[in-house]
Amino acid sequence: MSNQGIDGETVWPATRTAVAEADESGVWQNTIAAADYALEEASRIHRGVQSNLKLMHEVRALREELRKSHAEVDRYRGMHARVVVSMRQLEEEQAAEVGRLQTENEMLLVRHRVYKLLAEHYGVAALRFDTATFCQHRDRVLQHVLFQRRKGVALEDIRFRDVAFLVL
Repeated sequence: MSNQGIDGETVWPATRTAVAEADESGVWQNTIAAADYALEEASRIHRGVQSNLKLMHEVRALREELRKSHAEVDRYRGMHARVVVSMRQLEEEQAAEVGRLQTENEMLLVRHRVYKLLAEHYGVAALRFDTATFCQHRDRVLQHVLFQRRKGVALEDIRFRDVAFLVL
């Protein structure tokens, strides 16, 4: 039972077959292990790619949502700008109208005072009415004018002859 060399050529035939089988099964085991490792790496890469694609889809959806949000913000900005312009225009129109009404009111107060003074003058001086009688007539005429206004008659349409019967 002696081996003649280390190179394996002079090894017993049964041992040579066992060594070849051991070398062959080792190669297969290494190949299977390498293939298994490659499959695990491919699977890991595949999961990474799927995760990356999923993230890309989410990014696209978020970009679309952001674009829609920006469009909505722009639309609301435009609406706000139009409302602000309209409000400023209404404020200017209201200020002008208030000024006009104040001027008109002042003129009416002046006219009222003039008519009151003239009426008192004519009542006391020209027609020689006493003040109490004139006040009664004035109150009757005022009530009649207010009644006519409630009926919808304009002030300009009420004439002296319409109220003459009240002062007789």
